[in-house]
Amino acid sequence: SGNIVDDLITLAGTQPSTYGDVSARAYNTTAFSLTSGTAAVITLDSERWDTDTIHSTASNTSRLTATTAGKYQISGHAEFAANVNPGRRRLEILLNGTTVIASQDCPFNEATPSDAVRCSITTHYNFSATDYVELRGNQTVASTLNVNASGNYSPEFEMTKVP
Repeated sequence: SGNIVDDLITLAGTQPSTYGDVSARAYNTTAFSLTSGTAAVITLDSERWDTDTIHSTASNTSRLTATTAGKYQISGHAEFAANVNPGRRRLEILLNGTTVIASQDCPFNEATPSDAVRCSITTHYNFSATDYVELRGNQTVASTLNVNASGNYSPEFEMTKVP
């Protein structure tokens, strides 16, 4: 009375082109100087990795560019040089050179004012192919204040495609 029918299931032989590791992490090997009251994008002269031509060490070195459209997690890290003066120490993630999509003011520790100020910022954003982001620093502490070059955490900028 009941017939059993086997349905043919066809599995894809290849994964979509967006499958897998699409990410980059870039950094700068030297300190980056910030002028008081002037926001500046931080250049990145080296890479920890780059799996999708997201970063270039030859041109537009401040940029991480989505070559594959989709949602990404973007993170930046910087250590502002020690300075006993209070004032703003800020990191921003800037989209396509104009739009701030994340902003983080980094608190000055009055208990230990001679310490460097470490700051991290992160956000998620949906990119079209060719959209890019930059890590921008700003300070009102001194006439100039460096973002230190400190192994593996300053300045570092990364993005990873998420499902």
